Amino acid sequence: MSDLELKSRLITLRRMRPEDAEPLYAYRSLPEVSRHQDWLPESVDEAHDLARKQADLVPATPDSWFQFIICRLEDGEMVGDCGVNFPADVHKSPELGIALHPDHRRRGYATAATHLMLDYLFDELDVRRVVAGTDPRNLPAIGVLNRLGFRNEGHLRSSYWQRGEWTDEMLFAILKDEWAREQGAE
Repeated sequence: MSDLELKSRLITLRRMRPEDAEPLYAYRSLPEVSRHQDWLPESVDEAHDLARKQADLVPATPDSWFQFIICRLEDGEMVGDCGVNFPADVHKSPELGIALHPDHRRRGYATAATHLMLDYLFDELDVRRVVAGTDPRNLPAIGVLNRLGFRNEGHLRSSYWQRGEWTDEMLFAILKDEWAREQGAE
């Protein structure tokens, strides 16, 4: 399958490769990253298994997560990952998720990655709506979603059990026409 790459002035989003497994495991295992993530690799082997599964996965395959690696444009260094969950019901909205290595936060990479993903999902895959959920304590993620025009659609109290505690979740969404208006406002 051909390599899928999306580029901005800051980053490249590309398909996950086998050599990404170890660095992905290293930063995903850090407490400051893992506290707001649903998926935590239990071992390097689990990260390698993810890379193997991603090798031939076609984006928008129902009931799959497609994992992009976020690389700094200037030198190709891996700074994080961005996943898109394509629900089994093709009429449901894809869900975005992002994790960044702590050394690469507050540089615009998450905003750039989310922007590229929205362009790709709306323009290339012609989806109607994109959703994202986050812990309300994850203020940087909420900031990215607000900056890009996502709507807060709800705050679910104690909605899921994660890492030994009941956790709230804030739900966000954006429609294709809302994204088009956001882009026209720039």
